[in-house]
Amino acid sequence: MPAAAAETRGAPASDPRLTTAPCWFSVPEGEEATCATLAVPERRDRPQGRMLHLPVAILHATDGPPQPDPVIYVEGGPGASVFGVGEPAEERMEGWWDALAPLRRTRDIVLFDPRGVGRAEPETNCPELDTLAGRSATTPDTKEPDAKEGEEAAERAALTACAQRLQAAGVDLAQFSTPTAADDLADLARAVTAGRGGGKVNLLAVSYGTRVVLELLRRHGATVRAAVLDSVYPPDINAREDEAWLSYRAFRRLFDDCAASRPCRAAFPNLEKRVLDLVPALNRSPMAVAVGDSMVPRTMMLDGRRLLTATLELMAEGDSLARLPLALDRATRGRPERLARDAPPLAIGDPDTAEGMAFSVECRETVNPADPARVATNRQRWAPYGSAGAGDTGQRVCALWPAGVQDAAERLPVASTVPVLLLSGAYDPVTPPEWGERAAATLPNSRHLVFRAAGHGVTATDGCALETAGAFIEQPDPARVIACRSSLQPPRFETR
Repeated sequence: MPAAAAETRGAPASDPRLTTAPCWFSVPEGEEATCATLAVPERRDRPQGRMLHLPVAILHATDGPPQPDPVIYVEGGPGASVFGVGEPAEERMEGWWDALAPLRRTRDIVLFDPRGVGRAEPETNCPELDTLAGRSATTPDTKEPDAKEGEEAAERAALTACAQRLQAAGVDLAQFSTPTAADDLADLARAVTAGRGGGKVNLLAVSYGTRVVLELLRRHGATVRAAVLDSVYPPDINAREDEAWLSYRAFRRLFDDCAASRPCRAAFPNLEKRVLDLVPALNRSPMAVAVGDSMVPRTMMLDGRRLLTATLELMAEGDSLARLPLALDRATRGRPERLARDAPPLAIGDPDTAEGMAFSVECRETVNPADPARVATNRQRWAPYGSAGAGDTGQRVCALWPAGVQDAAERLPVASTVPVLLLSGAYDPVTPPEWGERAAATLPNSRHLVFRAAGHGVTATDGCALETAGAFIEQPDPARVIACRSSLQPPRFETR
């Protein structure tokens, strides 16, 4: 492992402060919230230039006056909105009141959308791509070469149109990066602690949000009292290069756990071999599978790559783990409907994601820096599992998208003495436990817990994990962390 980079400091906005604003959601009876905006400079090298406004919601503590150090929640993605887009905002906030209850007994919880995402400035959604996604959801899937070429041509046209529209509106797509997100987060930390007497914040981050927090620890570590990193994505990892191995290790875990379980082994004999036989068979002769409903009927052509990808999607969810061997068994017997429903969409648009911001970050920090030879070698080494990520969507996007260029120093591991709790799901095919161990290697004041039956986003699926996170923030001492019983138990697979 290369030496960890020394702490650096991005230029802060001068005296960052919150400007109170009306809340855009209903506050439940008996609860209290404060809504505001935070202004951050679009360019850190031009602090007197254009300012961007980020939405902030502070959910107040429930048990008396709050402690001076609030908890800031950092969403994943990149491009995912805490508050949702449009109408879902009200429903999304209803979920946050309940989900974060264990953390807001003694501390305020701070929610925000980062620049370019959701309700934040600038708007970077690509409705051109969302239109393609909607069209693909209501039309039959196909493997015909002419149709595929037409879809890719439409995708290229939509990507180009979105990038040109955003640039014409004055959006600097090169200003979206993890270091910039970390600097914005540091401004938010200073703003929410102003006048509280604490001067520091606690952080709960999930998925890509953990990479932002690690960068914050590198650049502004003095602002952080404690951090909980759920599904860790270290800066010295290139997910594109590791994609094939990620797929292999997740399937390896599933097959090994099933073989170690007497009921699973008896119900689904030779499951691994049958799946490995099915993948090339589907690649040779894709199967037409009905995946729509009576209102929106749709037939999809399921090939081996999509079967693998759909299985990985269910592993990431975590809640579906118990049914996975049964679903795979049925797929090998000609009934793949359960898996097909989770197969990847044809188009890359997503109305719930700020595609412009997401493309800028992923192209800058993952796709463009990846070594093509290493990607190809790993796909061959971990075949056939490596084919799950072989669609090369990222390459198609980043060949057209005007992203910035990552500094090599950003790819060094982060060293910090701030107390950190790291959480990983053993089945996570996106940010595996090995990445958590890698991050912990340069965080000497940390503890890493692995949940044996969890996927991606442990705190969202395991109540004990969230309680543990809350206890750690109350007393940020890694030596006092008690592992949940649920973290030690493998999945209990359904057999019928």
